[in-house]
Parts: sequence; structure tokens; C-alpha cells
Amino acid sequence: MPADNSTYFKSKTTSAQSSKFHFDFIHVLDYFISTLSMPISAPQVWKELTRLRLLGPNGQSPGIFIVDESPFKEEDGEEATASDEHDFIAGRILPTADIYKEGAYRLEMKFSSEYPFKPPEVRFTTPIYHLNVDKDVQLLNNTTMTFMLALEGLVCIPILRATEDWTANTSLADVVKAIVDIINHPKIDYAMSPEIHKEYLEKRDEYERKAREM
Repeated sequence: MPADNSTYFKSKTTSAQSSKFHFDFIHVLDYFISTLSMPISAPQVWKELTRLRLLGPNGQSPGIFIVDESPFKEEDGEEATASDEHDFIAGRILPTADIYKEGAYRLEMKFSSEYPFKPPEVRFTTPIYHLNVDKDVQLLNNTTMTFMLALEGLVCIPILRATEDWTANTSLADVVKAIVDIINHPKIDYAMSPEIHKEYLEKRDEYERKAREM
């Protein structure tokens, strides 16, 4: 150790701070780069999009989902390159329950950085009054817990659980089917708001009125 201990420790501290800064900078840079690119390939996205379009209206069925936006231009095909700046698929679900059938509720499904091994980030962008949707929020997201945790819009959809129900073979079409099913058939055990839960059980007419007016 040098004779001047203070100089030695000052040098060690500066070195440690420099290493920490380098470590933090690399992680920030990695995160920034990860947000600039699609987490899955264009053919994979096209496959998901094709499955979703099969859920749309046709001559035999009114359908349950209409695709509005995707990383592809309308004329693009499987060989096209998906836009890195458009890393989600958006569309409208078409519920059949009496109190929701007049509406078309928009969803955005964003591919997570670990998709398809982790669930996508899913959020409603259309307000909806529902037993299984948090009345103050619109964002659905995956978590290791039973409920889908997010900043906005909690919906309890077991298929989006990262630990149990989700698998790499789960498609966005499967997610949409699960969402439409829970909108059409509310699950009392998965109520997201104590107030709405009580209203649903005790004042069903009031609940349905609010759902229609939302």
C-alpha cells in the first residue's frame, strides 16, 4: 500500500465509482436498444396477425375481433419487414352480452421483450364498466400473481399469468378469446373492485345501466 493512504483510498473510490457508472450506463444502453427493436421476427408477427384476422366477421359469423393496426402495411405479406416503431397489434373486441354488444372495445397487444415465453402487455384503450376490469384503469399486464398488474386497467385473465397458464404456444388469438369470454361472462371470484362487486350482486340493474352508458 502507498505511504499516502488517503491518496490510495481516494484512487480506489474513484475507480469504484467509475466502474459503477460504466455498469449503470451499459444497462441503460441495453434497455434503450431493446426498446428500439421488435422482440420477435416479422414472420412470427404475421402468423399472430393471421390468426387474429380469422376471429373477424365473415359470412357465417359476426366475429369477435377486428384488427385495426399492426406492424405491417395492408399490402405487406409474410416476407415483409415489420416496423420496429410499431411493436403492437391493436383491434376491437366485439362482445355478445346484451349490455356490451352495442360497443366495440379497443385493445392494444404489445409484444414484451421476452415474448413468446412471457405474455404480451395488453391494455384497453376504450373505457368499459365491468366486474372484472378495474373501473379506474385500462391496462392489462402479466405478473406472477393471480391478477394482471399494471398502471392502468386490471383484468383478471388467468391465461396471462406468466407462471402457470401462459406457454410459448399461447397465441394472441387465445388471449382475445379469453378476454371476450370474461367480458361476456363476468367472473364473481375475480372481481376487481369491491364497490362494483357489491353493485353487481345487489343492484344488477344499476350495474347494467352504467355498463351500457360507459
